[in-house]
Amino acid sequence: MLITNTKVARNTKALVAGVSERAVRHPSVMYTVFIAVDFISKELANATEAPAVDDISITRREEMIEELMEMNQGLLQCMGVSHASIENVLQVTAKYKLLQS
Repeated sequence: MLITNTKVARNTKALVAGVSERAVRHPSVMYTVFIAVDFISKELANATEAPAVDDISITRREEMIEELMEMNQGLLQCMGVSHASIENVLQVTAKYKLLQS
């Protein structure tokens, strides 16, 4: 897992307000995005809590977590709460294959 400080200040209140406005404009779409985020969160919790019995199951779990995180990032983009600096970090890590387990 890579934790990066992009040093981009964000206003949480403004971000939440933006998500709320989007939900008003597109209620069905945003409802579906929220449901997807919930499913990803639950699947991620299950993946991290399940015991890994061998190296193969550890690798599969890592791949699943990576995929779930990528999907979640896409949903954050849909909600309008991502940032170009985050996308840049993702591009650089993919370029140098730092996303692979």
